[in-house]
Amino acid sequence: MSDRLRHLAEALDKPLARRLILGLFIVLAVTFTLVPFVRFLRSGTDMDYRTWFDAGQAVLRNGEIYPHSGAFPFMYPPACALLLAGAAATGKSAMILILTLLNTVAWIFCIKFSVALATGESRRFGTAIALVSNAVVLVFIWSSYHLGQPSLILLALMLGAFACLRRDRQILAGALVALAAGIKAFPFLAIIYLVYRRYWVAAASLILCLAFLLFLLPIPIRGLQQTVADFREWQRGMLHYDQAGIAQRPARGYSWKNQSIWGLSNRLLRRVSAEDEGKPVTYANFTDLNFEQVNAVIVAIALLFGISFVAVMPRARRRQSEPLEFGALLILILIFTPLAFGYLFSWLMLPLALLLHTLLCGEHTGITGPLILTATILLAATAAAPRMMQIYGSVLFAALALYLAMAAELWRAKRADNSIVR
Repeated sequence: MSDRLRHLAEALDKPLARRLILGLFIVLAVTFTLVPFVRFLRSGTDMDYRTWFDAGQAVLRNGEIYPHSGAFPFMYPPACALLLAGAAATGKSAMILILTLLNTVAWIFCIKFSVALATGESRRFGTAIALVSNAVVLVFIWSSYHLGQPSLILLALMLGAFACLRRDRQILAGALVALAAGIKAFPFLAIIYLVYRRYWVAAASLILCLAFLLFLLPIPIRGLQQTVADFREWQRGMLHYDQAGIAQRPARGYSWKNQSIWGLSNRLLRRVSAEDEGKPVTYANFTDLNFEQVNAVIVAIALLFGISFVAVMPRARRRQSEPLEFGALLILILIFTPLAFGYLFSWLMLPLALLLHTLLCGEHTGITGPLILTATILLAATAAAPRMMQIYGSVLFAALALYLAMAAELWRAKRADNSIVR
């Protein structure tokens, strides 16, 4: 079976097959780019694009980005609103087209970086890897366009940072992660890995560039006082977690839509509604722990995964296994960010690409193939029955299956490295 898969993958690298797949990608990319724009022109449906437009307009009018009372319509850092101001100045319809075009450019870079990190200089099986890894997460890619979310942009920035680390361009790597964190805060979690792997320059660059985005860049536009006020209001509203909910989405934080360990643990271990705002209360909990006990479970899980990640990594950085570390890191960031809605899981593109490459090359552990298949089945079932499957964390468990496969491959690489040293 493995030989047949390799022959098929090699056949996809031939010119005719590559042209056909490229044509399919162009059709999908053009369709995804234009649908939100045409939909707005025809029916006025603007999804989350409305929020981005209002935030950009607030910056242009020097108004409040975050209201002092009530939930924030715009939950992202103030640097993100500043970046949106230019697009918002062109009008809502033009802004929608600009943002979908940016998503498409980001998607192209995501594919290029994922294939490069997975295959190295050989690019062997590159077409097959790009095709399958994108097909598995296609529903999440479409969600980014449909809703107007920057998931692909964030992924492109993170993959660009990883590519820079591979070339020892640490300053640029830190700056790219900082830009991602300035758009949506959770990529900042990558600093833990940078510090552990002693990428000191990249970690310093991340901190300094993020400080520039949050505090220095806005001053000429918003003024010092308003810049500080914006950050304080965002911090007050977003860095918030209690038994009632997470950040500015108390009902949604514990609903079936949140596939983070925070959402799933509270939903399954505590009597909180699994439904979204405005829906009838539904419970999915297996037990009824109190809030402190649930948090103890979350901390224990975080320690378990943190220790497992460190345990399977080689002590020193190894060029051969480093992409596997990047893939595992992306999964851990997804799992442990407080709010992880479906569209964020387009980030599984890199882990899938890396694991498919190990599978096709024939150098893999015995559990890699079954775990990839498990993750794919879970994601397919989620697409078929999103609410029912996500109540019980289908997307999170798909990501966990891929993490276990990544960990197994890292452990195999570590043992092989140790045997060479001996």
